[in-house]
Amino acid sequence: MNFDTLANYADIIAVPLAMIGIYYIVRQLKLALLESERDHQRRQNEMTLNAYNTVRGDLRDTIRRIRVTLGLADMFSEFTAENLEQIMTDEVLRDDVAKMLGFVNKFAVGINHDVFNIYLVNDLAGKLFIQTFQQFYPYIQRVRKDYNGFYKDYEDLVYKLEKIRYGKDNAPLLEDVELVNNSYEYYHFPKDFGKYLFTIFKA
Repeated sequence: MNFDTLANYADIIAVPLAMIGIYYIVRQLKLALLESERDHQRRQNEMTLNAYNTVRGDLRDTIRRIRVTLGLADMFSEFTAENLEQIMTDEVLRDDVAKMLGFVNKFAVGINHDVFNIYLVNDLAGKLFIQTFQQFYPYIQRVRKDYNGFYKDYEDLVYKLEKIRYGKDNAPLLEDVELVNNSYEYYHFPKDFGKYLFTIFKA
């Protein structure tokens, strides 16, 4: 057996060995990525629960106080022009309404910045957030005469929650916003390995 033949055999053996090596490298990268995603999800869920538990009592007390003052039986009661006038002329009541809407708007900002999990927020208080926004939308329209950006994050959150809960493509009174099912992208190995590496180096 001459040297060229041995070299050919070595080349033939090297190819599958290299493939096996690449497979194990990709597998380890995949496991590391999945573990990172799970850890991120755990921390995000924990922060969402902690934030909600912190404000839940104060938020519900504020909502209850507002509805009693306005004579609204529940979240489905009709909000009238008289209710709006009452809010605009009662400084204490208006502060309560701004506080109530501000609570939820902070959750919406946290979701936009990948701090809170929108699906967990939906489970905890999705219906309350949606109905409260719709009930007090006349007030939101009124304050937007001063600044159009008031409670925009809350509005976007309501659209997303309705999309999750009811599959609505066009929620009433709301502008279109992009719905992202989760805050980080999943890759399928090895098909998307090049895409994954591109994302790493791009960052």
